Amino acid sequence: MHLSPFFKKYQIELCTGRKDENEKERIWRLHFVPFTGCERLYKGNFYYPVFLKNSCENFVFLVEHLKDVFEVKFGTLELCIGVEIDDVKMKPYVEWMNDFNWESGKVPALSVIARDEPSLKFLLKNLKRDVDQMKIDTYIRKENPASKSGGNPKCSTPVNFKVDVLTGNGEEWWATETMKSMDAIRMDFYQSDLSNLDMNQFLRSWKEGASNERLKEIKLPLRERVKWRTMLEGLDADLRDFRTARKIFRFAKDNQLYQLHGGFDITRADGRIATIGHELYNLIFENQPMEQYKIEECTRISRVWNLEQGDEEEEIEDVIVLEEADGHVADWRKYQRKQGRRHIFMIVW
Repeated sequence: MHLSPFFKKYQIELCTGRKDENEKERIWRLHFVPFTGCERLYKGNFYYPVFLKNSCENFVFLVEHLKDVFEVKFGTLELCIGVEIDDVKMKPYVEWMNDFNWESGKVPALSVIARDEPSLKFLLKNLKRDVDQMKIDTYIRKENPASKSGGNPKCSTPVNFKVDVLTGNGEEWWATETMKSMDAIRMDFYQSDLSNLDMNQFLRSWKEGASNERLKEIKLPLRERVKWRTMLEGLDADLRDFRTARKIFRFAKDNQLYQLHGGFDITRADGRIATIGHELYNLIFENQPMEQYKIEECTRISRVWNLEQGDEEEEIEDVIVLEEADGHVADWRKYQRKQGRRHIFMIVW
């Protein structure tokens, strides 16, 4: 069963599915729309609108009833939060998630599309149930006059729930305190507002054993180019020789085997070791040779790391040397490698 509140044309969509006698999955979608008295009733092949005077108050009853009728398990709870959704409208759904008798004891999957910062903050602040898989995509415009609060909308306070797998877009809401309190096993973001100093704060907490004991994987880009001296300051990080230090592993979300060349090792207080590095430069597919530009970048990182004066880091790491290529190809490679200096991974062995 997929639950999708807060879409523009209707307030709630309940999508249920089960297999018929021919083992084909059948899907029912029902729209629960706030009643205004001027709606046109329409029934299509896949959608059936149900008009209610207050769909929020009837939400729990409807979910329980449809679950019994269709005898299906919950799939993904989807929340599409726009600027028209305030705390009053959010509250019934958050309370339902907290109080519902989830089969595993936690929300199986929660997908959030947020276009409004205060409502996203309300969700993060008031959700009390742990989540198995959580994806948050944000489309918040800071200059949007409809936003109910100004300034930086990043959520810098701890939350009251844990997440096993956390993915999506970390812009506008994700901060180190959120990372620590969510205590995710795996984090995979395609964008974030984190800086080198933010990551240093997070890694210090992890190293000291103060947070994120469950952590196994991180993949994310910083908002700026990685500066290893800044990020790893005070962590006693050990730079592994990319020419001799090699490990074979796979990320949890795919079956592809990777070779890890080099990277920085950090030892936690309990003895566990994590390796952190560049996703583009330190990782290659199994049984493939290490390309020349990756060798050059790893050599450059080693040279910068071993400098006695850190003020040369800017000049050296801002240089990108390209092999001969056509104009568009050269531009793309330069962009790719420049972006690659923002993306990091972390594996806890």
